[in-house]
Amino acid sequence: MTEQIEEIEKLIAECSTDEQKVLKQRLSTLVPHPLEKEWGIDAETILTAIRRSSDLTKRGVRGIIAEAVFENSVSPSVEQYGWRPTVLVGDLSYDAQLKKGVTSARIQIKLQRLEKGMPKLYYPRHYDEGSLYVVEVQKTRSGEKTTKQILQGSDTTLETPDSITLQTRPYRFGDFDILAVNMHPSSGDWKNFRYTVASWLLPRLKDENLIEIFQPVAAVPNDVWTDDLATCLGWFESGEKHRVLTDLLHLSR
Repeated sequence: MTEQIEEIEKLIAECSTDEQKVLKQRLSTLVPHPLEKEWGIDAETILTAIRRSSDLTKRGVRGIIAEAVFENSVSPSVEQYGWRPTVLVGDLSYDAQLKKGVTSARIQIKLQRLEKGMPKLYYPRHYDEGSLYVVEVQKTRSGEKTTKQILQGSDTTLETPDSITLQTRPYRFGDFDILAVNMHPSSGDWKNFRYTVASWLLPRLKDENLIEIFQPVAAVPNDVWTDDLATCLGWFESGEKHRVLTDLLHLSR
């Protein structure tokens, strides 16, 4: 850091809150983000719009942030072990792909599930509170349905499209190889992930080819959930067989 920058920081620290806000706005125009250029709007307005949006929209944004953090901060950490990211094209059942020689690992990235703004616990009556959280492993898509409405003051019927979110078929075993769960909701750290091998996830009771929607995620790394991507890639390569949880009381068979 140069002396000039240090001096600027001292001057900024001496400014009032209102002065710092004005300075922030002016500085943002000097080196705008590519999205600001693309949309023709400043970052502050974009963030304000997101803050005012619905929970569903915010969940989608959080998911995108988790993917970006994985790509920028996590994926490079395994390059020293020979894993290299690949460029993805199209609508796939995974969000990232790493390759090492002829071995390929497809990674699905999900955000820890929230319920009423709090991290959702996995069957808290059966397990120590805070020991297991929940991740929702389910595909969703946005769509439109047409509804009919009467135009006020007349007998005319109008068809209007309503935006909806539809549940599509669940993930199948084989759709991806590793599940990466971003634990920001409980940890406050976007770089905090839990990883497990996809084949270790719980299957649906009525069809073991399908992955159960709500999966338990360990708050603390254990034998089937790790906070280290390299470790999980090693599990995947080994071909070991496990389940993320084997003593579920409601899954007794």
